Amino acid sequence: MSKEIQQHLERAIEISPEYAAAHFELALMLANDGKDKKARKHFEKTIEINGDDANSHFHFALLLQGMVEHELSREHFLRAIELDQNFANAYYHLGLLLRDLEEYEEAKNNLEKATDVDQNHTLAYYHLGKLLTDPEDYDTARKNYMTAIDIDPGFIDAHYYLGKLLSGGLKNDNDGTLVQEPDNKGARTHYEKAIELDINYAKAHYNLALILTKQEEFELARKHFEKAIDINGEYAKAHFHLALLIKTTLPIKKKTAPAKKKNS
Repeated sequence: MSKEIQQHLERAIEISPEYAAAHFELALMLANDGKDKKARKHFEKTIEINGDDANSHFHFALLLQGMVEHELSREHFLRAIELDQNFANAYYHLGLLLRDLEEYEEAKNNLEKATDVDQNHTLAYYHLGKLLTDPEDYDTARKNYMTAIDIDPGFIDAHYYLGKLLSGGLKNDNDGTLVQEPDNKGARTHYEKAIELDINYAKAHYNLALILTKQEEFELARKHFEKAIDINGEYAKAHFHLALLIKTTLPIKKKTAPAKKKNS
């Protein structure tokens, strides 16, 4: 089917070489098939014919991002936004690109803009939450994770990373002192939800086991450490903390006094 579609698109371009829409559709198909170099030529032709189409710049930017041409990708995301200032996905993907380039403040700004434009942009809230790591951003990060979960209650990673945030508490950025106690009860709820949604989420089992250990639910903690190891036998931290748990909960053996020798 896709081969037939491609043949007709190519024929349309052969008949009318300046057919921008045909170049664009063919570029999308080629990109989807992993034929990046061929797709690039048709995106470039699309933009050459019609440089004012925000969608063409956006999809070309996505292709360039995948080809690790970051600066050129940034240019086309920005051009897409210039042409359509309500292009939520352009802000979102530019935010991810800037995150990868370690330009964190600009990344946050673009992810925030994505949520301003589209208040149901689940992934933008989630990735913004992950970027908000400063102590003063603790509540904002929590709200972003919660919003992502409100929009999509089945968002497994949002539950997991909200659990991580809550179980870590809030520490002073200067001296590391604890400003807010960890919310282990809340964290436990979200780890359990992540596991309910994906029984093979090893990191959720491991982190839940840590909380259960603190709550002295040792038998249940052991089960979750063991499950994490069943899923990922190379999980060093799970092996280590399971060893500590076993050591801690071993029954204490009473030392018996040596038997006295009988006088002969």
